[in-house]
Formats: sequence, structure tokens, C-alpha cells
Amino acid sequence: MVTHRRLFLSLALSALVSLIATNGARAETISMTISLGGGSTFLVDGVAVGGGLATTYSVDAADIAAINSFLTLHGSEYQFVSLGGSSNFPGNASQGNLVATGEIHSVVGGGSDAVLKLTETEASFTSPTGPTGMLLSSSTGNFTNQPAAKGQTASSAFNATSTAPYSVLSSGIPVNGEAGGASVGIAPVSTLYKLTNVLTFGLSAAGATNDIVDSFGVTATISANAVPEPASLVTMLLGIPLPLVVLGLLRRRRLARA
Repeated sequence: MVTHRRLFLSLALSALVSLIATNGARAETISMTISLGGGSTFLVDGVAVGGGLATTYSVDAADIAAINSFLTLHGSEYQFVSLGGSSNFPGNASQGNLVATGEIHSVVGGGSDAVLKLTETEASFTSPTGPTGMLLSSSTGNFTNQPAAKGQTASSAFNATSTAPYSVLSSGIPVNGEAGGASVGIAPVSTLYKLTNVLTFGLSAAGATNDIVDSFGVTATISANAVPEPASLVTMLLGIPLPLVVLGLLRRRRLARA
């Protein structure tokens, strides 16, 4: 009977490992969506170029033009100069991360829709994992011609758990670089998770002569606390030296057989 139980357990573990390996090997890609204040949306994936390893995402000049045509058509004040993303998919023992970068302008003669939200996602990360962890969202903005107190709002998410939104705002019209961030605890950090970055731009309307520029970036980073090794966990819980724990277990086994 004991032999049968061990066999069943071995088969079950083998099946579980196979399932995790199959899911973990599944290639996922970065995805981006642009949403305007008026409700119109544009799926950037239709024009983006993947890197083949689910770790890069770029939009070339011709496809930037396609995005900008959409923005003009729907009355947006914005135009992109560059846009891209990257990740360390499927993650490693230290962290999983997802990054979006680019340059956006509030252009001279632009439309009246002053809100643009960029959402970036990637799913099925397999590392790191642990009983608890931390999600960190960090964002930068390098502003030109933007008066103080306007810029962008950012947040990041691990599955459905999101950091609080935070602002990265210009300090004045001269070129200035600003940064911000937020974090939230995660429990547990389980495999096959999704990371998300959200940037909402709220630049001023451009004047008659100069575009307002925001060279932006946002990064979601997840870290996890390691699960203690079984021997370490036993020692920690009992608060006694490991050899004594082993001797005690052996003694209990001998008594059970007597």
C-alpha cells in the first residue's frame, strides 16, 4: 500500500512539473493600447514589431505615422515621436520587469483632446515566485516647454493588484527631468503572472510656436521573498538545533514501529 501511494505521488508530481513547464514555455508578447479622453482606442500591436523573444516591442517611423494619423483624426493634441517596450520575460530569480519608453509631444495646432492613456501588458511570467513580494512602479519624465505642475500620472499592476497612481510633473518651462514611484506588497507571488504599466498624459496645450515635449518611461518590477528550505523552516519554527530535530524524528519513527 505504501509503495502504491509513493507511485501515485510520483506520477502526480511528474504531471504537475510537466504542466508548469509547458505553461512556462509558452511565448507571450508585450501589448500596448492607446486610449483617448473622448473614448477612442488604438491597439498598437497592429503596427508594432516584436523582438521574437517576447522581450522587446518597438514601433518604427512608418508605424508611428499611423498612430499619429489616428490621433489627429480623433482630435488629440498629441503626437508620438517614438514608442517602445521591453521586459525580462519570463523573469528570473531576482525580479520580473516590464518597461515602456518613448517621446510624446503636445503639438502646435493640435486638437482639443488633452488626455491620452498608454497601457502596456505582458502575461505568463514564471519568475520570481514566493509567499510574499513587492511590486515597484517607477516613472520618469524629461520635459521641455512644459509649465510647472503638469505632466503624467503612472501606475503599475501585478495581476489585479495595482500600485496607487502617482504623478510625475514638470518643474518649469526650461528642460527638466522628474521622477516618481509607488509600491505595494504582493502575497503570494505566484507563477504565470501578468505585469501592467499605465501612463496617463496631461500636458498643456502647445502655444503658437513650440511643441511641449515629454520623453517618458515607466517600469513595473516585481520581487519575491524566497520560500525557506524545509530543514531551515523546521529549525526556525521549533527554535532548536537541526540535529536535535532529526534525532527526535528518528526516535518517533522507531517508537511507531515498536
